[in-house]
Amino acid sequence: MTDTIHYHRCTLCGSSETAPFTEATDHLVSGRQFMIFRCKDCGFLFTQDTPTPASIGQYYESDDYQPHRSQSGLMPFVYRSVRYLMFRWKLSLIKHYHTSSGTILDVGAGSGHFLAYMHRKGWKTMGCEQSHFAREFARERYHLLLDGEVMKCDYSSKHFDVITAWHAIEHIHDLHGLWKCFGRWSKTDGLLVIAVPNCDSLDARQYGNHWAAWDVPRHLWHFNANTMVKLGHQHGFRLINIHSMQLDACDISLLSDSNKLRGFVNGLRLALLETIHRQQSSSLVFLFRKAN
Repeated sequence: MTDTIHYHRCTLCGSSETAPFTEATDHLVSGRQFMIFRCKDCGFLFTQDTPTPASIGQYYESDDYQPHRSQSGLMPFVYRSVRYLMFRWKLSLIKHYHTSSGTILDVGAGSGHFLAYMHRKGWKTMGCEQSHFAREFARERYHLLLDGEVMKCDYSSKHFDVITAWHAIEHIHDLHGLWKCFGRWSKTDGLLVIAVPNCDSLDARQYGNHWAAWDVPRHLWHFNANTMVKLGHQHGFRLINIHSMQLDACDISLLSDSNKLRGFVNGLRLALLETIHRQQSSSLVFLFRKAN
């Protein structure tokens, strides 16, 4: 039994016309190289020969991939401050499209920081997170009881006013199964908020196969605006709007560039450019509504 998955067809449109696009390196854990393929028909990008769900866990075993860790010092303080500002921005974004508080599900909830913030703002919160350590952190720090792997969750139909997935769906093997869950769990006219790295971003083009957000093999799927909207439409969601996450350009540039000062300066430059070229932002936030 192999511990990798080779895709003979495009996961998005089913076409067999796929070809190598670029090769990226796992700088976090293994040092291995993985090929990223592109569909010639719809343009969807996906990591080829990915680890199976049973074997991919080893690629998350790094101290650098544990956002639930509690740290002291200047940089962790700065990170927490920026994170708080992002939570305020996320809430403001959600309230623009869903004016009253309600029931929210966060997929890939991590250590529960965002859900704890939303709970303080009057929302009924639920979340799922695959990492046992992150779930334990959320329980001990915030008294949040997060569920485990999203595809094993059994939430009630039409239960949630809002479902969010901040940099989560690119990690899920069963992409279409996940979106079927979104459709089943979301209330009629419910709001779905999806944030993903943008493979058509200015920083992706600048850094090429060194772009940190390829993050192979943990990132199985690589989206741009066209492929994400196509995926949503396939599962009965209509696009409302697309927003950019401008601070992500700074973070990704720092991770992508071997010279950290240059990466920081370049990240600021790209963040400014992305205010003009929104669909070329480092990360995109898609807002969908469940079609009636």
